Amino acid sequence: MDSVSVRRTGRSENISETPTAKYGCTKPPIFLSQDVRPRASRQPYHFKKMMQTKSFANTTIVVTGASSGIGKRTSELLLADGAKVIALDRNAPSYEVSQYIPVDLSDQASIDAAVFKIKGEQLHGLCNIAGVPGTVPDDVVARVNYLGLRHLTTSLLPQVTPGGAIVNIASIAGMKWRDHAEKLVELARVADWTEAQEWISRHEFLRVEAYRRYKEALVVWSQTMAGEWVRRYGVRMNCVSPGPVDTPILEDFKESLGRKGVNDLIDMTGRAGTPADIAPAVVFLLSDAAKWVVGVDLTVDGGLNAMRFAATYPVTA
Repeated sequence: MDSVSVRRTGRSENISETPTAKYGCTKPPIFLSQDVRPRASRQPYHFKKMMQTKSFANTTIVVTGASSGIGKRTSELLLADGAKVIALDRNAPSYEVSQYIPVDLSDQASIDAAVFKIKGEQLHGLCNIAGVPGTVPDDVVARVNYLGLRHLTTSLLPQVTPGGAIVNIASIAGMKWRDHAEKLVELARVADWTEAQEWISRHEFLRVEAYRRYKEALVVWSQTMAGEWVRRYGVRMNCVSPGPVDTPILEDFKESLGRKGVNDLIDMTGRAGTPADIAPAVVFLLSDAAKWVVGVDLTVDGGLNAMRFAATYPVTA
């Protein structure tokens, strides 16, 4: 080959036409070659192999809220990756799942009935994705987004095989959970549904922006229980906290959290997220690739919090 001049450490050096002498190889080093392959074909072999593997084959995953939004997209990804998906929702999915069980997460008896129908099934994961916005009454927010989720999870926990995982959908609306952590840990340790309702009735702060408070409570409960559960049962639990997501209830979130505020957040990132943006994070936390990830609250917001942080501490000349 012709002589080539390569700049390295601030100086030019001549590479002879026989790279073998200089590099001990029969082909030029990779930095001397131009990779003209399409970007997709330049993925490392191990990545391509992983993407071609049915990594959830022979697994059974329960997904709540599977009929729409993030729950639907998560179920679709899991089904495509070989999993058996048991869909729990008030409404039947419009696509084919392995099993559909109707459930009302605001009703303890309905949850118990759904759990009974899953009895004996060896589970490898649970995705708690169903939720309601702040436009519904506060007690419904409490029951669906927190109490019902907890009750379903603890009821199914004995059926989750060691190495399995639980993923709870929280929200960046709950990002200030540290402000109420001491009280919320106290609530997290009240295991009984009725006793927890009584505790809630005595604490007024939970009725101020209830949607935010119960997402905070969910993050705190998840972190409180995660360490104990992974030690006792070998089951990991984590949260995913999306930013604004374009789902059928986005308008309800704007109404309850403040239309201008939510629109401003969407403007910062250029668009609302989509279920397709959030579901892969859920699937990742379910997978063996996240086997050392326990008790985290994974923010998936398109950079929103990073932008807000940078705006708080602007660069000065």
